[in-house]
Amino acid sequence: MNLEIADRLVQLRKEHHLSQEELAEKIGISRQAVSKWERAESSPDTDNLILLSKLYHISIDELLRTSDEEDTIVSPCRQELTIDNNDSPSTDAKNTQKHTENAMSKFPYPVLVTIIYLARGLIFNKWHPGWLVFLTIPIYYWIAEIIYPKQKE
Repeated sequence: MNLEIADRLVQLRKEHHLSQEELAEKIGISRQAVSKWERAESSPDTDNLILLSKLYHISIDELLRTSDEEDTIVSPCRQELTIDNNDSPSTDAKNTQKHTENAMSKFPYPVLVTIIYLARGLIFNKWHPGWLVFLTIPIYYWIAEIIYPKQKE
């Protein structure tokens, strides 16, 4: 377990004026288990994380967040969105650009090209010139890099 998370568990317990024994009793575990979590020797299982988040009135994400890593959410279409803890307008614009950059660079363009190649070959029997569509793959990523250059962090 991460020391930062262990420290947060200690801090939350103390903010709620609970001893290790009282906390253990509230969530139905041993005091030794709480002690191990707070010393970063072990981690709470999923059920205990849920109980802790309800007891402390915070989300599991807040409970497990570390300051040295960016929080990443994977959306249903498998595009990564970066969430920054600051809510300034410039941050929102930056996040939107990162989302768009990832959307274009993560798009399975080579798969689309392969489908086009196979469809053209099977439907029109034009196999020989069909391979030229594969030359568009590096062009696609070159254009994506021009439109959305990688930002130095």
